[in-house]
Amino acid sequence: MKFNELKDKWGDPKEKAKIQLILFLIFIVFAVIYTRLTTNYSDNNDYDNQIGNIINNNDNLDLINNNYNYNINIDITTSNNNKNVTYGGIRYDDKMIISKKIDDNIKNYYMENNDYYVYTDEGYILSNIDEVYDVINYNYLSIENIKEFIKKGIKDGDTYLIKVSNINLDSVSKEYITIEVNSITNGVELNIDYSNLLKNDDIISCKIKYTFTDINKITEADIISQKYIEKK
Repeated sequence: MKFNELKDKWGDPKEKAKIQLILFLIFIVFAVIYTRLTTNYSDNNDYDNQIGNIINNNDNLDLINNNYNYNINIDITTSNNNKNVTYGGIRYDDKMIISKKIDDNIKNYYMENNDYYVYTDEGYILSNIDEVYDVINYNYLSIENIKEFIKKGIKDGDTYLIKVSNINLDSVSKEYITIEVNSITNGVELNIDYSNLLKNDDIISCKIKYTFTDINKITEADIISQKYIEKK
């Protein structure tokens, strides 16, 4: 619209009212967009400013390295059924005894130098990590990774809140996973809710209870005795 035409319309009370209404609507649209952008930026800043300040003094987690007795209880709810998987065993340096139970089916594994072996009638046969952790990726069970997840979170009481997008780089989700850290007799217990991270068309929820005991008390002799104990 040329300036002269706009000037003529502005002199007409009806046309002036229309122009004022259009300008008002444009202002409202820009105001809403600006408010949303600044709110998101503020929320992200508040979250980012707290990252890294919440694990430095967590002695419970610092104790857990590569020497412990462990038990993992995984509950997964899908659109069709519920699935429960448990892992148990001990770890000593680069060696780990793993017992996996799904329903009444138990399989025993041994890990050394990141090589995995499944126990059979012929002894321990070379296997792979995907067979051992076929229900949930080991990346979500590794205590080393869990510590890194926590470093990306903020703390609320005993619970850490970690944005899904801080774990999955390709995610734009603003939802969180939670990791609760509790001291227990002779160890540490983690309660992890991965639901917002792992949910898809099939998985509705995924919750894990991870227990560590006898931290820094396991010996190589314990590994050897457990490795060759009679298997079911």
